Amino acid sequence: MLGAVVLSLPWAWLATLENVTLDLRFQTRGPTHRPPGSVIVGVADSSFSLGERAPALTAKDPVLAAMTDTWPWDRRVFAGLVRRLRAAGARAIVFDIVFAAENPGDADLARAIAEPGAPVILASLWQDQHSAAGESTVTLVEPRPLLLEANRRVTGYANVWSDDDGRVRQLTTRRGPSDFLGVAAAVDEPTVPSLAAAVALAVHGETAAKRDAGYIDFSGPPGTIATVPIEEVFLPDRWTGAWLQSGTLFRDRIVWVGPLSEIRFKDYHATPFGRMAGVEAQAQALETLLGAGPLHPFSPAATAALVSLFAVAGLVATTLCRRIALQIALVIGGTVLWTVLAFGGFHTHGAVLPVVAPVGAWLVAAGAGISVRFVAEQREKHRLRGVLDRYVSEEVARFIIDQTDEFSQSLRGRRRAITVLFADLRGFTTWVETAEPEVFVAQLNEYFHAVVDCILAQGGTLQKFIGDAVLAVWGDTRTAGPAEDAARALDAALAMQAAVARLNTSWAGRPDRSPMSIGIGLHHGLAMVGNVGHPRRMEFTVLGDVVNVAARLESANRQLDTGILISDTLRNLTAGSHRSVPLGRVILKGRSEAVDLFTPLGPLAAPEPAWLPQAEAARSALAQGDFNAAAAGYEKLASESDAFAGAFRNLAAYSRQLATRPPAQWQGIRRFDEK
Repeated sequence: MLGAVVLSLPWAWLATLENVTLDLRFQTRGPTHRPPGSVIVGVADSSFSLGERAPALTAKDPVLAAMTDTWPWDRRVFAGLVRRLRAAGARAIVFDIVFAAENPGDADLARAIAEPGAPVILASLWQDQHSAAGESTVTLVEPRPLLLEANRRVTGYANVWSDDDGRVRQLTTRRGPSDFLGVAAAVDEPTVPSLAAAVALAVHGETAAKRDAGYIDFSGPPGTIATVPIEEVFLPDRWTGAWLQSGTLFRDRIVWVGPLSEIRFKDYHATPFGRMAGVEAQAQALETLLGAGPLHPFSPAATAALVSLFAVAGLVATTLCRRIALQIALVIGGTVLWTVLAFGGFHTHGAVLPVVAPVGAWLVAAGAGISVRFVAEQREKHRLRGVLDRYVSEEVARFIIDQTDEFSQSLRGRRRAITVLFADLRGFTTWVETAEPEVFVAQLNEYFHAVVDCILAQGGTLQKFIGDAVLAVWGDTRTAGPAEDAARALDAALAMQAAVARLNTSWAGRPDRSPMSIGIGLHHGLAMVGNVGHPRRMEFTVLGDVVNVAARLESANRQLDTGILISDTLRNLTAGSHRSVPLGRVILKGRSEAVDLFTPLGPLAAPEPAWLPQAEAARSALAQGDFNAAAAGYEKLASESDAFAGAFRNLAAYSRQLATRPPAQWQGIRRFDEK
C-alpha cells in the first residue's frame, strides 16, 4: 500500500511517463479523419522568393511587390488578404501574428478589418520579464490600438506552453498575470482568452469558449489541416487552380494566418505527432474547442482511488494465487488488459485513462504479493524438506518440493523401471528377545543412521523400515537412467556394508553393544509406484515382483554365506561401472524362474583380483556338471580370497555334494527352498 500512496502523489516523473503513454495513444490512433473546419494561410519560405519566381507579377501587383521586401512586410499585404478571404466566403480570419509595432500599412489593415464581413481575430502575447533583483513582471503585448479599435478588441493570447518534456499538449482557455507569477489571483484580476478561445467565442459564442482546459485533441500529424502559402492567394494561376478553386477552399472555413518558416520565425513546437508549426497547433486547439472539447485526464482524487484499487487487487490476486507461473501470467495479463483498455478507450471515446500510476501500483502490489507468497512457500519448503530429509535423499526431497506436479503424477500411480535395495540384519529375532529395550533401540538407531545415510547419499528413496529391514528404491520419483540408478544402488549397498563394519569396530569392547551382520539384495525391474493406504494414513510405496526378488536375494545371502547379492539384470546394468563375482544360477524360494546370482567386488576403477578368472572357470564347471573340477576350483578360491572365502567354501561343499550324488538331469540350476 505504501507503493500506492507514493504513486498517488503528483510526481513530475510520473506525469512525464504518463505523457509518453498519451503520445503513444495519439500515434496509435492516427488521424481522426474528421472534417477540419480550419485552413492555414502561412508565411512560408517560398513566400520570400516571389521576386525571383514571378518578377513580372510582382512588378504589376503592389501586394505581391510588398512581399519581396524584408520582414516585417507592409501590412497592406494582410489587408489585401482579409479582403480576398472575405470575398471567398471565409467564416472567420485569425492572425497568429502580433501586430504590436507601428507599420506603414496599419491604416489600410485597420480599414480592411473594419469592413463588413467575416470577423477578424488578432493575436496578443503574454511576456514575462525578470529584473536583476529577481522580481518577475508579466505584460500583455497587444496589437496596435488602431487595429484593436477596428476589430472591436477581439483578441486572444497566442502563447503556446510546453509540458516538462518540451511537448505541447495542454489547451488553456483563459489566463491572467497570476498564472505566470505563481500567486493567488485577485478578485478583480483581468484575464485574457487564448487565441483559440477568442475565435470560438466569435464563431460559436460563450458555450465553446468556456470549455474547461485539458489536452488538445490533435486530429493528426503536421499537415492534417490544409496549408496554403500566402502568395498563392494572390497569384492568379494558383488562385484559379484545382487546389484553391477561386477561393472555394476557404468558404465557410476559419482561416488562420501565421508563420510557417521554422528557420525565419522559430515558431515550431514538439507535439505528440512530431514538430508542428505554432499556427497549426493553435488551429488544432480551436478544432478541439469546436468539436467534442478538450481531453480530460482523471482528477488527482480519482487517480488516487484508482491506484489504491489496483494496489489492493494486485496484492489480493497474487496472494490468493498459488502457482508462480499463474501469478506471473496474472500480472502480465492485468497489465496488458488495462493498457489495452486505456488505449482502446482513447481511440474510441477520447477517454484519457491513467496508465503509469495504476499499472505501477498493480506491479508493485503484485510483486509484493508474489514476494509474500514466495517467502511463505520457501518457509514451507524448508519445513517440508526438513521432514523429507529424514526419509529421502536431499536430491529426491528437492524434486518432490520443486517439481510438485510431476511428483503428484507419480502419486496417482504409474509403472516405472526401478532398482530395489532390500537390507536385513542377521540374528535380529534372537537379539530383540534378549537385549535390554533401551540398549536395543539405541544400537538399532545407530545402525539405521549409518545405513540410511549411505542410501540418501546415493540419491535413493527410503521407502520404509520393516522391523530391522530397510527398503530403498532408485527411480521411483525421478531417474537418472536404469544404468545410473543401478550403479548408485550398488554403491549404496557397498557403502552400507562398510558402514556396518565400521560400527562393529567402534562397538568392540562395549558390553552394551552387539556385533551386527547385514545381508543386502538388489534387483532391477518394473514396479507400480504410487500413494496407497487409507485416506487417513497414506504411504508412497512401490509394488511389484521386483521388490519380492530383492527380498529373496537378501535371504539367499544366508545360504551362500555372502553379504550382498545382485541379480543378473542388475549385474548387466552395472557391467560398465562395477565388477562382480558369478555365483551360479539359482531358483529362489517361492519362485519358478531361475536367476543368475552375483556378489559385487566394487567399482571397475579398483584393481581386478587375480583369482577372478578362476571364479568364472569354477562357475562354468559347475554349470556344465563337472562337479569335481568345480569343487576343486572353489576350494582353491576359498584359500586365496578372504572376503569371499565363506561363499567359495559354500559352493565347494555344494559341488562335492553333487559329485557324490549326481542329479539325473543337471541343468546347472540350484534351488533354494528356505528363506
